[in-house]
Amino acid sequence: MQPPQAVIITPSENDATVALAFLREAGIPARACATLSELARNAPEQIGCAVLVEEALVQPELEELLAALAAQQPWSDLPLVLIASQGAALGPLVERVFPQSGNVAVLERPMNPVSLISAVRVGLRARQRQLEVRELLEQRANALRLREEFLAMLSHELRNPLAPMRNAVYLMKRLDIDNDLFRTTRELIDRQVGHMARLVDDLLDVSRLELGKVQLQLRELDLNAAVAAATEACTGQIQARRHELELRLAREPLYVMADPVRIEQIIGNLITNASKFTPEGGSIVVEAAGGAATATVTVSDSGVGIEGRMLNAVFELFTQDAATLERSRGGLGIGLTIVKRLVELHGGSVRVSSAGRDRGSRFTVELPRVEAGRAMTARPAQDARAAPSRRVLVIEDNPDVRESLGLLLRQWGHGIDYADSGPSGLQRADLLRPDVALIDIGLPGLNGYELAQRIRGLDRDWARDVKLIALTGYGRDDDRRKALDSGFNCHLVKPVDPEVLAEVLRAS
Repeated sequence: MQPPQAVIITPSENDATVALAFLREAGIPARACATLSELARNAPEQIGCAVLVEEALVQPELEELLAALAAQQPWSDLPLVLIASQGAALGPLVERVFPQSGNVAVLERPMNPVSLISAVRVGLRARQRQLEVRELLEQRANALRLREEFLAMLSHELRNPLAPMRNAVYLMKRLDIDNDLFRTTRELIDRQVGHMARLVDDLLDVSRLELGKVQLQLRELDLNAAVAAATEACTGQIQARRHELELRLAREPLYVMADPVRIEQIIGNLITNASKFTPEGGSIVVEAAGGAATATVTVSDSGVGIEGRMLNAVFELFTQDAATLERSRGGLGIGLTIVKRLVELHGGSVRVSSAGRDRGSRFTVELPRVEAGRAMTARPAQDARAAPSRRVLVIEDNPDVRESLGLLLRQWGHGIDYADSGPSGLQRADLLRPDVALIDIGLPGLNGYELAQRIRGLDRDWARDVKLIALTGYGRDDDRRKALDSGFNCHLVKPVDPEVLAEVLRAS
């Protein structure tokens, strides 16, 4: 990349010649433009310093330049050197012409060559520092992108073995076996699979939040319902550690504009954190309350507490107190970071207080309250076996995932066939004409996106009507959009909850 150069903007050819001679003699690369429009059409990033004579500041060219300056990247503030007539009101001139620019030097006529050279050199040095900041930002963005790609691949590799384990546990729960050891080990596996799935989700959420890729699906909801649902989802870990849990809901509805999934994730992370750092037999209180303008959720515990020096750091990424390490509670130190960033995305705030070591902690989330809205009505759960029988083609190269899906689907009364690659999946689909196809994305031969496109491209009635379900370990928003753009009807992330899969099949 060439070093940034100075640009002289003047309608006078003679002024341009003289100024360029001064600068070039001092070893400064420079060129001339006749109008502000010509300058504005050049990307400001390619310019090191712009020297403007007062006579060039005419409309509508000035508006074009101001628009170009306003469109600069956050790191960029193009240095400007303004040459104006002696005796002009220079301060008001700069304020009137360049109100948004913080990098304007003014030289009076008659122009002193030394002053011009000095001002341009100062501008070029400032520009060079800006370009260095740009390079650092680009390096950081590239590092974040590479990390996101690595985490996406890691999550895919971790989700694949979790998927058949979750399916197997679901099937085990339906076995009529009256044996305490069987029930205990089954529930143990179920809890640990859920724990692993949450860790993978947290890793990806941190990356997405840092890159600004988390988009909320906002709607009116009663915060009481979200608190109750999140608390119920954490019941297993609460019972496993024999904690005493008290749930206090507000008497009146607490309506907020929020993403229900993310709100339950926020509350669930706080309850999980409280459970992790509260000794067995301790107490946890989850409370929802309302004020005039805000709705609050408070999670209090009787656990190890937080030392004063750590109170300001608990929401920082990968932060863990020494107590965490001593007690070996596990985790990645990212759950509270996710809580803080998700709460802020909702326009709210979160704070923590603690009386000190072994005196418990208290986390409070505040969200903006909205006018009374529509009450949420829970839809009653349905038996997966009530769904009509479907012809289902499972296209999956992992034999354990393939087999466990087959066991599930057969129990629900569906007809099943299999393929273990993209090409064989296309062949079997054209032969069997299924009602539904469950398709992995990372297939050999043809990946899932390509396979979906090939199926939709077939000149067959069934290929237009078949419900294509992406069942994959790739769970980023970009992966979801790519799946839908490729012809999938929906995108499910491994390890999918069997009840969710059953609902999708029921709706097909």
